[in-house]
Amino acid sequence: VDTACSSSLMAVHQAVQSLRAGETDLALAGGVYAVLQPNLTVGLSKLHMMAADGRCKSFDAAADGFVQGEGCAVVALKRLAEALADGDPVHAVIRGSAANQDGRSGSLTAPSRSAQVQVVKAALADAGVEPDAVGYVEAHGTGTALGDPIEVHALADALGRDRQRPVVLGALKSN
Repeated sequence: VDTACSSSLMAVHQAVQSLRAGETDLALAGGVYAVLQPNLTVGLSKLHMMAADGRCKSFDAAADGFVQGEGCAVVALKRLAEALADGDPVHAVIRGSAANQDGRSGSLTAPSRSAQVQVVKAALADAGVEPDAVGYVEAHGTGTALGDPIEVHALADALGRDRQRPVVLGALKSN
């Protein structure tokens, strides 16, 4: 599955759908990113998409781009009742998921605000969770002056601007 920044999330979404449909009883989903050739880094640098100081500053006024990082992660997914019956350690429960496509947007670094609102609302509906119940979002956090505000405003639109409690934002990219 190659959907750029969302590849790992799409793999998890597809695994969840397969488990729900009864196509499988155990799914492995994950992602890997390895910088094997300098071409992409050189190209992104020429386009001024990468942070000049080598630090991603998601949701920061000083955001000036992202930083490539190599890594790999895999999760094993089972239906909750079966995991509990088998005595498996449960670290998290995925209550809902959703996927969509941005459609035409200004550029790779300018995500569609309306598409992001739609996918967050669809995930909440799939999970049966009210927007006000959300207290933490692990966001994409592009680390760019263009992408981050689009994501923050989309989350505000989807989760409600007149909330009783705040939503804490995190972004692995900046860590």
